[in-house]
Amino acid sequence: MSVPEMIGFGMLSKIVVASLKVGADEAEKSYVDIATMAKVSVNNISLNSKFLTSIGINEGTRGHMKLTALGKQYAQSLDWGKLDEANKTLREILRDKPLAKKITGYVEMHQPVDRDELVGQIALFSGVPKEPRFETGIRGFVDMLVTCGLLEEESDAKIVAGKMRGEKSELEEPVKSESIDRRWGQSMLPAVTLQEEGQLTFPVTINLDISNDVDIAKLKAILETIKDVFRKS
Repeated sequence: MSVPEMIGFGMLSKIVVASLKVGADEAEKSYVDIATMAKVSVNNISLNSKFLTSIGINEGTRGHMKLTALGKQYAQSLDWGKLDEANKTLREILRDKPLAKKITGYVEMHQPVDRDELVGQIALFSGVPKEPRFETGIRGFVDMLVTCGLLEEESDAKIVAGKMRGEKSELEEPVKSESIDRRWGQSMLPAVTLQEEGQLTFPVTINLDISNDVDIAKLKAILETIKDVFRKS
């Protein structure tokens, strides 16, 4: 289970965007090319390429990197400043990775967790010594998990499980409604279901959004009809 080394989340993001800018979305590019574009040392690229590969952002042969499809999507969103899209892609990238699952599971079981305690646990999970080079990288990984919503950091710096962990991929089916003739305004009335003849199913909510050109006479007729329905129920 690889973790970043020597650098934090901000520098990792810079390396990912630099990879895109030198064309690593299309073909493998050397660490030197990426380091030059990112204005970081080649050593920083070399130390962290294994981590970026382990989470599925890049691939490539020794001394070279190439962005995966999701890595390219993430890099483009970052480069264009579309941070919501970037975080959604990062969440997709990390969600099922073994180390990320182990970390989020630990936090969910022990929350709230102190950040320093979590850093120590991640070092144990990944089998690295508690040295500054790894501590910096692990803190960057925690920032990554918080930024994408798999973890959350509270005001007292305690870490808890993120609300985005179990997000649904699809929206719930919208409530069905019945429209009034558009010529009468922009009113939308929910369909009324009768359990038995003359009985309304409650609760019933009626929302009226009336435009300036509404036909008041016809609208009054509709409201009178609704009132009659309630009187009979």
